[in-house]
Amino acid sequence: MSTQTHFTPTEACTLIAYETVALLNTVETEIPQCVQELRTAVETLSGIHDLGKDGETLLDWLDVEIAAAQRFVADGVSLPNLIDMERLDTAPDAVAQMDLVWLLFDAAAREECLPEQRRALLSTARTVTEMCGMDDLLLATVKPNVAQLAAGLRAELAEIRDSLPGGRELLAGTGREPSPPAEPAM
Repeated sequence: MSTQTHFTPTEACTLIAYETVALLNTVETEIPQCVQELRTAVETLSGIHDLGKDGETLLDWLDVEIAAAQRFVADGVSLPNLIDMERLDTAPDAVAQMDLVWLLFDAAAREECLPEQRRALLSTARTVTEMCGMDDLLLATVKPNVAQLAAGLRAELAEIRDSLPGGRELLAGTGREPSPPAEPAM
């Protein structure tokens, strides 16, 4: 039995990336502004915690999925996800959500964090608190599922790493290259 009670930065970034791709799967007419903030949060956490190849893998995955969503919005062509989005079937419980929120707050409070990165981290923290279950944490009626979810996130990162080359080829065949989403208008 695992006794892990906190996410590592890599697991936290994988969860944020997964939730971003899940959000992109609901896109019909426009890409939500929060997608850029979620990507910036992954990029910022990756840089602050020096995640190296794992961080690059997650950012590449997001870029491929964002480009696919942009293509869908532009011309209605739906490209398959790089990985099976049903694979990670454990939703973060309230304890896991709070762990992620504190990790985001910790990164936002660091001196090397730039103002736009800080805004993205705080927006991501707000998004995380909107996931189901936060009220259960406040009422102390749930037991943490961080260890189970963390194991799934580590497996997901390995699957993403294996799927990225095929996703790039799929986009290359359409004449579109992955590009980060446009900056939100102020």
